[in-house]
Amino acid sequence: MSETPPNPAGFVAPSLEELAPLFPAYEIEAFIAQGGMGAVYRATQRSLDRLVAIKILPREFGEDENFRASFEAEAKAMAKLNHPNLIGVYDFGDIDGMLFIVMEFVEGKALYYSVHKKAIDPLVAFEMVSTISRGLAHAHAGGIIHRDIKPANILLDLEANPKIGDFGLARPLDQDRSGGVVFGTPGYTAPEVYKNDHPVDQRSDIFSIGALLYELLSGKPPAADSTGMAIGNDPRIDAILKKATHADPSTRYSDAHDLADSLDKLAPKLSGPRFAAPTHNRPRPVMANPSLASHKNSSFLPLLLILLALAGGGTFAYFAFFNKTEEPHIPVIDDSEKREKDTPKKVVDKTPPKPTPGPPKMKPKRPKKDAPKKPEKVVVKETPLQALQRLGEDLLAGKREEFPPFTQKRNGSAYFYAKLPVTWHEANKLSSTFGASLALFPDPETLKWARESFKEQSAIWVGASDSGTEGKWHWQDGTAVAASVWTEGGPDNETTTTPDGEDFAALSESAPLLEDHPASLKLPFILEWKLDGTTPSSLESQLARTAAALNEKRAPIFPAGTANVGGSRFLLVRRAMQWDEASNLAISGGGHLAVMSNENEVVYTHRLLQGVLEEQKSCWIGGRKNDEDEWENVTKESFDFINWLPGEPDNFGEGEEFLVVRKMDGQVGANDESGTQMPVNFLLIEWSHPSQRNFSAVAEAPEDEPTALEKAFAEVRMNIINKHGRNYGRFRKKYDDIIDDFVKKSTSEVINLDDRLNPDQQQFLIAQLKAMEGEYWLPEEIPARTPKKIKRYFDDAQTDANDLWESYEEDFEEALRDYFELLNEASRQAFKKGDQVLGLAFKLETEFLDEDDILLHKILNGVKVPLPTEKKKEEEKPKEGEKSKAKDKPRKND
Repeated sequence: MSETPPNPAGFVAPSLEELAPLFPAYEIEAFIAQGGMGAVYRATQRSLDRLVAIKILPREFGEDENFRASFEAEAKAMAKLNHPNLIGVYDFGDIDGMLFIVMEFVEGKALYYSVHKKAIDPLVAFEMVSTISRGLAHAHAGGIIHRDIKPANILLDLEANPKIGDFGLARPLDQDRSGGVVFGTPGYTAPEVYKNDHPVDQRSDIFSIGALLYELLSGKPPAADSTGMAIGNDPRIDAILKKATHADPSTRYSDAHDLADSLDKLAPKLSGPRFAAPTHNRPRPVMANPSLASHKNSSFLPLLLILLALAGGGTFAYFAFFNKTEEPHIPVIDDSEKREKDTPKKVVDKTPPKPTPGPPKMKPKRPKKDAPKKPEKVVVKETPLQALQRLGEDLLAGKREEFPPFTQKRNGSAYFYAKLPVTWHEANKLSSTFGASLALFPDPETLKWARESFKEQSAIWVGASDSGTEGKWHWQDGTAVAASVWTEGGPDNETTTTPDGEDFAALSESAPLLEDHPASLKLPFILEWKLDGTTPSSLESQLARTAAALNEKRAPIFPAGTANVGGSRFLLVRRAMQWDEASNLAISGGGHLAVMSNENEVVYTHRLLQGVLEEQKSCWIGGRKNDEDEWENVTKESFDFINWLPGEPDNFGEGEEFLVVRKMDGQVGANDESGTQMPVNFLLIEWSHPSQRNFSAVAEAPEDEPTALEKAFAEVRMNIINKHGRNYGRFRKKYDDIIDDFVKKSTSEVINLDDRLNPDQQQFLIAQLKAMEGEYWLPEEIPARTPKKIKRYFDDAQTDANDLWESYEEDFEEALRDYFELLNEASRQAFKKGDQVLGLAFKLETEFLDEDDILLHKILNGVKVPLPTEKKKEEEKPKEGEKSKAKDKPRKND
């Protein structure tokens, strides 16, 4: 930290509306509280359906480089801690210039509010401090010290279990303290922290635990600069307190576990009424709150522990509440309760002890009846979603013995309705998390049953999609969606290359039928488990079917969620994994990690990942360093369309040899990453179409020594030319004559209109006409302001061209069929001989041919067409005696 930390005076907390688009993975639900050092919000993490707390720090903190570095180091350190008595940290980062941290959301209140100026029973205090010590020992084992243990930083959950929070001062043990800056709270902070005369280590936290124990037993906070604390009630307790709070760190307990062991060893030996708190100061037992019995789901309204913001020479911590009138209380076992517990058959004096003198207003009323019995623990009924969470690991492992409440079984499957409005992709991911899939309802009868069983006035996501197959709808198990299950007029098959194409099916709210919707719509969903434990709708199963279809040269059914971008297919997988795992998953489906081959793919990928990536999150794509330490794509395509983040690649860190798209400061771009460290959150799979590939020019073989691949393609193409070339040549000459005649007459007309057109207009029209020379087809239309006479020339040319094409079209279709047969046979023979490269090349040529109408025209016209693995698809300029630069578009004259 810098000696002068940022001072964000006048910090204004962002509104919920401002934060919502910045945190697409969270549902920002409520503003909790604000202080000068930040603001805290309650949110739900959509992917896991869990409540979290998000703290936003003012921009001034993010602008301070020292603070930012310390913040990141501390957040990473805290995220490594995993203990039931430590508040978890899930994520951190920078969003719109503001540092943020995502934490566990805990319902309860600070220990401070239950014990302030109140002494509690030593047995309860011992148990609590022992538990806190064990949690801190876990942090210490991870190399982290807290630096500010005190009642305000201990949170009690609904059953008074302590959780340590406010690790804002936490720092790795080996990290130097910033000069001149002192952190901590007087009375609780060890003297070496202030005096800087001893190293600050775990013994500094042990001092703070001792000070906390002192306050719990005495009912008063420790005085500033006090050491060797004692309460004077029991020398055994004082011995523990004095050792824990000794001024010399070397005399204290060396380990938090040792302190906990001392407390646990002494606790059974404590007895007698002298250890009970005075009656008028005793906190009520936690479960004695009358509201708990009547409101099982709202016993204690949510509390959010806010991480400590570092500043100046002191600390800043506060707690935010939805309701500050209710306070959690520590259960106190008084003498009568203890005797009753130890000797249940003995008759005991039920008269409560005489109150200790105090202010009249604190004096309790004498109970009219027997002393209250120890309250029974209230059992909160488990909700269906909580049950689903509890059963998650078993269901994912294929166990089908138990399902959440209200699960329905039918025809070998179990169905569970999740009343949780999410996007289709979120529903799909959540389903797979629990070993299920989105439900499949293949016929009207099953749909009717589902609509009647899950009565909800809302559309409901199910597992059907046409994404990647455009208009051909399939369930996620690969079976086709029957036309009879759609609402009238559906599906409309309105598809796009954006994530919002209406490519996903939902059970209609108005009828037991399906309707198509964009994935971004938030709807509840139905999970389905096969009772036999199989998972035909899992991503792995979908990828396996895609790979099998490609290998067998059948039309593949791509996994649900796949997008078509110019013929190539892209699938975003929402899973955290390392690079090798991601690459292997892509290969298992016959694809590869995505490679940006052209501007359209760059735009699509940028738009997709800009919307789904959170700040500092990443997505694997198909780039890596080769043996020469140079970046290349996994497909060996040109590395032309990679947009690096500012300052990247920084080559910082061992093994950063793999490519991700990362979101930093709200911007997405390429970044180098290690493939073996922390998993990356997403991966993007691509099935690239040959027409979209961007291969670098390969080294040319000598003209008299063509490659084996060139020889094989030359032979196949010559066969088709020998059979159909002459007929095509006649058609081509006539069509070219039509184009040339139109261009010649129209150019002459433009020149003759010099009295009506200015020079710029003439040059523009002549340029437009000249551009038609060398084209394979007349354009579909000409500019609206073209002179009328030229428009008549164009209409005449169009009529002649259409008539010519109609007379030749049947011959061309025959040539197309013949060329497909030649390629398929050549591919089969190559694979049969074990020549995988050649077989795949012929297969790619058939795919290219299916998408590019101009390809066969060029071959029959005698143009040297590049191989399907090469970048160049068309010549930029016509070679002598040849037509070139054909437009890659469908035949307009069909």
